[in-house]
Amino acid sequence: MPEQTAKAAHFAAQLAALREQFAHQLGGTLDEMVARADGHDASGELLRELHGRLHKLAGSGGTFGFTELSRQARVLEVSAKTWLDTNLPAKDAWTTWLADLQALRQSIAPPAAVRQPATQPPTHGKPRGPVRIALIEDDPVYGETLQLGLSLLGYEVTHHAGFSAAESAILADPPDILVAAMMEQLPAIPKLFERMGQSLPTLFLAAHSDFAARLAVAAAGGDAFLVKPADAPSVANRIEMLLQEREMTPYRVLIVEDDEVLAEQYRLALAAAGMLAEKVCQPQETLAAMQNLSPDLILMDLYMPGCSGADLARVIRYDEAWTGVPIVYLSAEGDLDKQTKAMDSGADDFLTKPISTQRLVGAVRARAARARKMAELMSQDSLTGLLKHGSIKERLAQEFDRAERQHKPLAAVMVDIDDFKRVNDTWGHPVGDQVIKTLGHLLRQRLRRQDSIGRYGGEEFVAVLPECTSADAVRLLEDIRQSFAAVRFVHQGEDFVVTLSAGIASSEHYADAQELLAAADAALYVAKHGGRNQVRFATADQVKNGRE
Repeated sequence: MPEQTAKAAHFAAQLAALREQFAHQLGGTLDEMVARADGHDASGELLRELHGRLHKLAGSGGTFGFTELSRQARVLEVSAKTWLDTNLPAKDAWTTWLADLQALRQSIAPPAAVRQPATQPPTHGKPRGPVRIALIEDDPVYGETLQLGLSLLGYEVTHHAGFSAAESAILADPPDILVAAMMEQLPAIPKLFERMGQSLPTLFLAAHSDFAARLAVAAAGGDAFLVKPADAPSVANRIEMLLQEREMTPYRVLIVEDDEVLAEQYRLALAAAGMLAEKVCQPQETLAAMQNLSPDLILMDLYMPGCSGADLARVIRYDEAWTGVPIVYLSAEGDLDKQTKAMDSGADDFLTKPISTQRLVGAVRARAARARKMAELMSQDSLTGLLKHGSIKERLAQEFDRAERQHKPLAAVMVDIDDFKRVNDTWGHPVGDQVIKTLGHLLRQRLRRQDSIGRYGGEEFVAVLPECTSADAVRLLEDIRQSFAAVRFVHQGEDFVVTLSAGIASSEHYADAQELLAAADAALYVAKHGGRNQVRFATADQVKNGRE
């Protein structure tokens, strides 16, 4: 059985077991409610208790497939709330309401089957092989130039001069990315994907940037748009953006819900959709769970014993580190005024129980994606798309702590472009920016998904390599050094090459992330002053003496 099918079957079995557990508990819950109310007159205390239980049933019943039970519980809940807000019911009304409460027992039927979303197993941590690109371009000079430039950046590029040849090759062996520069073939691309039974991330290169060209690309389902003659680094940048959208690490979701069975239902539904979800059933454990998970989104019940969701949202927002994490209430509260008031405490959205698995997954994924994109934009360098100075230092500190906890190696790398001032002085700052972008793309292409890369400042970069030995780090950076030296930059008919130097340090020799980075910097200094265009590993003498 394929891995994805096996995962889907595993999650489906777990969810079915949870529905059975809920159904088993449901009868006892209803019997307790009827016994509590039977033979008693209506009182504020009794109504508040029954209202709370009905509120939970109305929210959870539909989630587990008991749609009729959920509907009837909602009707009884609304009546109880009305009496609590106005006057206690008359005897006849109370008697009728109790009869309807007892009838809930008869509304229990086998729950409807809940359709589960397809599993999306995370890819984080798996080394990515060379990205395979199918390039369709009928201009032989531009096509060959772009093919060579992308190849030097680590991509595996096949250049097709016409659509018919490309179509046959793509059907026989689909690439990872399609780059199409022949606008007249736009209508044929969706038909090709229909024949394939899947779509490919597609970047269109157009001769014009007007609205008509952009609209045509959008109508053909294009994922990205650039104007010819786009250079290799610009094309590589858009390709990496498309790949990141499809290969990003799983969204991390923290579920805060006092109903443990319902919380587990949500957790399994999100996990089946490829997300990393954890649950907290005691509100006081929320902050500790957030420290461990660092969630992209918090899914929170509005009413919990001893702590409302609104109060907990305020507690979370007191910590500056969590001010940007989206909080989404998931509650059976249907009063729009109360929903709006609850969101004033710092929440971002409101979902109403009961909620289908498909809607829950879709809503969480959309909100988590927006939140992660905003966080990335705030932390990314505008020129290279890599992490900024502060963000890469923070990432290094996080990975250093994780490496210590797990007793695994961590390598820190500092990379600097050799004689970069000469590049700017000779060829101009726009060309210098192109060199910086090219090295950024090369680093991102050659490193693994779990590695982090940042532009430390100017022409200097930092890479954080978890679970990477010093020997592996040296081999990797030597390969990158040689590849970068092979890239030929062209400006106004003249071409030139640029080299890099790198310093590497391994975490087992240092007390904290700051010392580790300082050691990599000392090794880089030795490489620069030892002739440049080389990789050096930090030694004890270098660290002891600082920059030699």
